Amino acid sequence: MDVKTPTHDMLDPGPLHWRDRLINAGARYLVRPSLGLPIPWSVHRAMFALGGALRRRAKGVRVEKTTLGGRPALICTPPTPQRRLVWVHGGGFTVGSPRTHLAMATHIARAADAVVILPSYRRAPEHPYPTASGDTYVAIGEAQSIREDLGALCLGGDSAGGNLVLGALSRHLAMGRRFGALVLSSPATILDPDRPVPQQANDILFPLSILRRIGRDYGNGADPKLPTFSPVYADFSGAPPTLVHCARGEWLEEDTDTIAERLASAGAPVHVEKAARAPHAFHFMAGASPQADHAVARMVAFLQQHTP
Repeated sequence: MDVKTPTHDMLDPGPLHWRDRLINAGARYLVRPSLGLPIPWSVHRAMFALGGALRRRAKGVRVEKTTLGGRPALICTPPTPQRRLVWVHGGGFTVGSPRTHLAMATHIARAADAVVILPSYRRAPEHPYPTASGDTYVAIGEAQSIREDLGALCLGGDSAGGNLVLGALSRHLAMGRRFGALVLSSPATILDPDRPVPQQANDILFPLSILRRIGRDYGNGADPKLPTFSPVYADFSGAPPTLVHCARGEWLEEDTDTIAERLASAGAPVHVEKAARAPHAFHFMAGASPQADHAVARMVAFLQQHTP
C-alpha cells in the first residue's frame, strides 16, 4: 500500500466580508446560546428548517424528488451535467434534511456541473445509531444507478453527514466499489464521549453541551470504536482523492486532522484546508456568505480536477 501524508493549506478568501462578520456574530451570539438550551429536538428541527428555507438557491438548477432506500431524496441537475455527487446532509444526526441543504446543493451543482443527489436518513433520538448509518449505506448503493453515464460517483457530506458518508464509504470499498472523489465539510469522525476537550477550541457555533447531548441521543450507548460510528477506526483501502474542510478552532478540528491521516494512511491523496474566523460547516451558507462561496469553489475545483 502506498502510504501518503495529507497536504495542508489555509482556506483564505482575503479580508472578511461584512456579510461574513454578520453571519459569525449571529452564530456566536444568537444560534450558539439557543443550541445550549434544553429545548426539544422538534424545536431545533423547525429552526434549522427555517434557516434552510431562507437560503438562496442557484438559478438554472432543476430539482426533482425521488426515493433512495425507501426514503425521500432530492436530485439537483444543472443545465450541462458532467459529473455526479451524493451529498449527505448534516445536523447532528438529529435535525436537518435534504430540504435544509438544498440551497447549498444547488450552488455546488451549478458551479461543478454536477448532478447532486441529496438522500435522507432517519434521525435520532427516535432512531439512534445504527439507523442513519444503514440508511446512508443503502442510499449510496442505490444512487450508483443514477446518471451512470456521468462516470464514477463522488461523495460528500457536512458534519454528521460527513460521519455517515465515511462509514458508508468504508463498507462500499470493502465490497470492491470505487468512487471518483470525496469532499467533506467539518466531518464528525470521533464520537467518543470520553475524548479530551480541546484546550484551544473557540467554536463560534456550538456549545459543548449540545455535542454531548447529540452523542448521548444518537449513540445510545454504542461502542465509540465501531467503524460506522467513529469512522477514524474504519478501513479506507481504495478510498478516492479527498478534500477535507473545517474551521480553525472548532470543536471538531481534531476530527478533520485525524480522518485525513487515516485516509492518507490507506493510500488516498488527501488535502486539508482550514478557514479562520468561520463557524462549523459554514458551507451551508453558500449563496449568502462570500467565505462559504469561496470554500464551495475550492470543492468544485477539486471535483473538476479528479472527475474530468
